[in-house]
Amino acid sequence: MARALVVYESVFGDARTIALAIAAGMGTRLPVDVVEARDAPAQVSPDVRMLVVGGPNHAFGMAKEATREGAVRDYGADIPDIDLGLHEWLDTVHLPPVMNAAAYDTRMDHPKLVTRFDHAARTEEKLLRGLGATLAAPAEHFFVVDAKGPLADGEEDRARRWGRALGELVAARPANGRA
Repeated sequence: MARALVVYESVFGDARTIALAIAAGMGTRLPVDVVEARDAPAQVSPDVRMLVVGGPNHAFGMAKEATREGAVRDYGADIPDIDLGLHEWLDTVHLPPVMNAAAYDTRMDHPKLVTRFDHAARTEEKLLRGLGATLAAPAEHFFVVDAKGPLADGEEDRARRWGRALGELVAARPANGRA
């Protein structure tokens, strides 16, 4: 049976909340597993028809060891292992030959000039394409009100709607078709 997998990295919980909302939306059309990047499988099962990945913007890009360490030191983040996150998982994971994928990030919506340089989701997309995945939809950006959150009003509902749209897209494709 076809299913979806959502892999996320979260520092203060907002990217996790978005991952769960996306999964709830996709779950209206197909079974969905949600897993934190450090616990994600090294080999994605061939029955996964849609892979969604996401995490926070850190220092204008995907979180990495140094930015995770800074989040712990400067903001009191609870990160069990600063060496492992979404970028490291995407660097090592093996995908089936045909994989639909989508990416998201969490970011502040101000100051406007700085948000133009936030590249977490763009890097996620680049890594997914490098793994041979077909991007089923453009990256989505979900907003937080401050570096430590919380999510801006309406973002969890918007993530649920985006997940539903991704689920409908996958359900409409043949089992061996690309998005």
